[in-house]
Amino acid sequence: MSALLAPPHSRTANCQNLQGDALTVTLHPDGAAEFPEARWDTLVDDGGFYTSHRWLRSLERVHGPQPVLSATAGRHLTGMLPTWTSPEEDPSGLFSLPAMTHGLITAPSRQVLWLGPRRATATTITCTRGAARPRVLGSLLEAARRRAADQHLTAAVWPYLSGREALEAAACHPLAQAVLHHTADTWVSVPPDGMQEMERAVRHKTRAQWRRERALFTRTGSAQWTALTSDVCARITPLLAATRTKYGATGGRALIHRILTAQLASGIADHAVVALARARGEDTVRAAAVFYRHGPTLYGRYWGTDGAAPPFAYFHLTLYSAVDWAARHGLRRLHLSVPATAAKTSRGARAVPLALLYLPTGQDAGIDPVAADRHNQRTADQIDPGLRTAGWARGTSSGT
Repeated sequence: MSALLAPPHSRTANCQNLQGDALTVTLHPDGAAEFPEARWDTLVDDGGFYTSHRWLRSLERVHGPQPVLSATAGRHLTGMLPTWTSPEEDPSGLFSLPAMTHGLITAPSRQVLWLGPRRATATTITCTRGAARPRVLGSLLEAARRRAADQHLTAAVWPYLSGREALEAAACHPLAQAVLHHTADTWVSVPPDGMQEMERAVRHKTRAQWRRERALFTRTGSAQWTALTSDVCARITPLLAATRTKYGATGGRALIHRILTAQLASGIADHAVVALARARGEDTVRAAAVFYRHGPTLYGRYWGTDGAAPPFAYFHLTLYSAVDWAARHGLRRLHLSVPATAAKTSRGARAVPLALLYLPTGQDAGIDPVAADRHNQRTADQIDPGLRTAGWARGTSSGT
């Protein structure tokens, strides 16, 4: 590991934080593997599943080390920021800057340093709370910007932050800009009585639609919830791989096998639960959805089908049945992530704005502020007009 320059525009490796301890930012080339799990997870909150130690270790077992920037004050770990690069463009568009920003940012994926967990579509700031937080976060961002410059990259980009956290991060560095994604995250607030209680809270037409879809599934199929074991991994690997391939992802069954095997090895599979769908009278698994428990939340991550699943299997497994399972196990939230936002919100989910942080390596290489504000205003209106009053009015793309 190596010490990096910490505060923005400073040439000293150490600085005084707001508690008076020296703040040091360090690069850890071997990533989360260099940290004990208990020490790492002290900074991971209830919304930080994709920054948890076991999740990152599973990614490292598949893709190799993911270098991490850490901030320490004395002997205390005060912040972590994973980094990664993409050797090629993303056919799915989830990590294509032109697709993510409707063309506002045109840099190819391979020309930026990505921040946060590899290919996570929901990420959080993993940093101490309190008065020291802005200084720690600003120091991590400056270290990331300089690391990107050392690699001759255009910028450092932190995607899929909540809109609130993107604005917070932008305020911690003078060159940072917050840009709304064209898509939103989706969450379901899980009531104690599950779908039954959700149905009582909606209009008759919506309730009838949900009940019809659930009835069509249960009339022709069945759902089973189970742990993520090696046997279940073997059953669902072809389904997950087929669906990924359908939407342009590469790697096929071999990659899915490595991902699931890595999760068993890292221990993150201990937090997983899998919903399986079969057609009536069959033992063959036709569809699968993989979820992970973290704090009060059930996170939906993987979906796959062979095309012969019962009707509405996708919504039954990933939403209707998932809400009931979460309610039975005392969980309060269901995270559904970014694809098919409109279809999910029509079935009880809530859209939450996502934003990226753009940090150029050159002093004069940022996004045109006028164009960025115009993009943010237009995107805010499309997602939720109320976002203008939540910090996305004119002039908020820049943090200073």
